Amino acid sequence: MSFSENSDEWNMTKSRRNMTTHSQNEIATPKPAQSVGGLSRRRFLAGSMLGLGGAVLASSPLALHAQQLEPFTLAPNSLTTGRGLGSDSSKPKVDFTDKMREYVIALSRWAKSYRSDFSIVAMNGLELTEYLETTLFAARGTAEPARDYLRALDGILSEAPFFGYENYGEPTNGEESKYILGYLDRLKLEGLKYLIVDYTNKIENMQAARKQLSGLDAIYYAAPPPGMQLSTLAKVPRTPIGSNPHVIDNLRQAKNFAMVLDSSPYGTKDAYINALAETNYDTLIIDPFHRGTIPLTYDDMKRLRYKKTGTPRTLMAYINIATAETYRYYWKSNWRTGSPDFIGEGNLLARWGQEHHVHYWTPKWQSLIYGSEASYLGGVMKLGFDGVLLGGLDEHSWWLDY
Repeated sequence: MSFSENSDEWNMTKSRRNMTTHSQNEIATPKPAQSVGGLSRRRFLAGSMLGLGGAVLASSPLALHAQQLEPFTLAPNSLTTGRGLGSDSSKPKVDFTDKMREYVIALSRWAKSYRSDFSIVAMNGLELTEYLETTLFAARGTAEPARDYLRALDGILSEAPFFGYENYGEPTNGEESKYILGYLDRLKLEGLKYLIVDYTNKIENMQAARKQLSGLDAIYYAAPPPGMQLSTLAKVPRTPIGSNPHVIDNLRQAKNFAMVLDSSPYGTKDAYINALAETNYDTLIIDPFHRGTIPLTYDDMKRLRYKKTGTPRTLMAYINIATAETYRYYWKSNWRTGSPDFIGEGNLLARWGQEHHVHYWTPKWQSLIYGSEASYLGGVMKLGFDGVLLGGLDEHSWWLDY
């Protein structure tokens, strides 16, 4: 399974994700040039007082008998310090935003052709949900929903709209909150399920956040420290918000969820599975590999399938579809920037380990992620997951601002 800034105003709207070094900014134009001066729309508008409001498994490692992968050995010099492929003279001539949308649409259609109820959830990347018809003054453009992209999704997960955007437990900058909530409010009639992750462990913060979400179809999770690592289960509150004994057949029915994407602190896989199994969360979002390298098995999935109360829940897998994570099974020891040609420069600020930007629009890369039984997504589906959380969607902004 393919089975992985310079004004004060700009500082107020810094990068959406620590997984990349740039902001997830751009709302694409229909077909003409989608950016101003080669920058993403959000970066161009960062200094504008109008802001957003003005813009208005076969060979798969997860196969039944694959209990673990070969120990990961860090490839020497696998990260580059120069611009490499991304120099101005060699920047790919593609519509990065449209290509990301097309990628997600194709992935969704492929997955749903095999299982129509398989859930596709986008992690961040809010700018992908709208086209912007630009005028002489871009801030006066008219935003329209990206219908095909939205139809490909079942939900959107947004990080730190209220707490933890810059530092764990601290309130998110008001402009950033407005930016996120503006998108969510405009999309609330699109039939999407919202999943909200804040980074706080204080009950009063959680209550304040949930109050602001009361008008949206949203489920909320407050991740514990450290930082944005998502490396353990929340201890506050002691029981999930909206805990219930009901059978949960799909994401739409979920009243709560938990998200653990780095299981390293648990030590062994058994300890990790035990901790997850002893919860009553309606939905678990997890990495399908323990410590990024040891695949879960069917037996592991059977244990995770049921809440502590004994009733079924939904299980979703996290997949980074737009950066190559060097600890994943698909990474080859001889891969470097430019070899193969879809591997870009290293991302030194990756959240969970060493990774490279990739030419995500290329068929060679996409075939690793979806399209066959042996692909990353193919392995996830064979293992019995009910959906995927797509990470890396903000890469379109990284390439725009490169």
